[in-house]
Amino acid sequence: MTKERRHDVDAIRAIALFLLIAYHLGISFTSLAPFVFFIPNIKSIDSLWIPMAMINTWRIPILFLISGIAFRFSFEKRSPLQLIKERLKVLGLPLLFGSFTSGALVIYFGTLFWERKGEGEAVFWPDSVHLWFLENIIIYSLIFVLMLRYIPLLRNKSGFLSKLLSKPGGIFLFSLPIIYEGHLVETVGWYGSEYSLYVDTLHGFFLGAIWFLLGIILTSQGEAFWESNKINWKIHAVFAFSLYIYRFLNEFEGVDNRIIAFESFNFIFLILGLGATYLNKESTQLNYYRTAIFPVYIVHFPIQYALMLYLGGWNINPWIKYFLFLFLVCFLSLTFYHSIKNIKLLRPLFGLRNPTRKGVDE
Repeated sequence: MTKERRHDVDAIRAIALFLLIAYHLGISFTSLAPFVFFIPNIKSIDSLWIPMAMINTWRIPILFLISGIAFRFSFEKRSPLQLIKERLKVLGLPLLFGSFTSGALVIYFGTLFWERKGEGEAVFWPDSVHLWFLENIIIYSLIFVLMLRYIPLLRNKSGFLSKLLSKPGGIFLFSLPIIYEGHLVETVGWYGSEYSLYVDTLHGFFLGAIWFLLGIILTSQGEAFWESNKINWKIHAVFAFSLYIYRFLNEFEGVDNRIIAFESFNFIFLILGLGATYLNKESTQLNYYRTAIFPVYIVHFPIQYALMLYLGGWNINPWIKYFLFLFLVCFLSLTFYHSIKNIKLLRPLFGLRNPTRKGVDE
């Protein structure tokens, strides 16, 4: 496998987290907000759900895939013990610190909103909230580091898989576990009720594990994997948008979870293909965003909740307000990032490695 840095993976990770920021804010502007502990805007724009539904089925799975890819690259440079220490430092510290700061502030602002409505009392309570997926990634890392160490099939390039990936459409073999997992959601009531409900469900945990493992296996195939993404992205685009339109025509209700799983698979590999084709190049701007996006993501949620708590009742056109608030969330989050990025003590708490002797933030 290649040992060169994949700049497209960095770019996709940054894009995926930014889309999550936009998605989180979007929920506050839909009528769904009060039912999922989001502070609602004074006016809903439920048509916003049309673009949100496009990313709803893959917004979290793609993070698990990217994490699996990054984990496989890290395995080349570190011993299993070093790798676990690094994962706990880069993910565990932000998860723990974020639960007692960002997460607790979200809980406080949310409960304060409902206290003002005469429902319950405001509490400041630690919770992972929007950082929940870090818990899963840490668990996957602990499991798969041992599998990588003792199962050569996971870390070695496979002649069969490499040949399969070199053929147009060969990548679709890897959709089978994703579709089967969607089958479980469709047929096993206690396993999961809705495909896009990932938090605190068996569905979310095992789907994440499958994508994480796929990231490991596919990355082990080296250039065959990256070239297959370039070859197949147009095929993925046809499937992804056709299935999305099908869901749209059904008003995003009552669609078989196996179909949704396949749509999600195609959107994810469409993005990987576009990334491999157009984004795998170094740039100063990319280096900036790949470093900034994680601390920005950590702090964006309490900033969103504060804005919605104190300005959510501001009666202006909701579309203008959404984009204005999106700008404010990003601007204030980036401002916070710049305030802590040079403080050595605080950097690890927000997932930032301190520079090495060579001054490289890996």
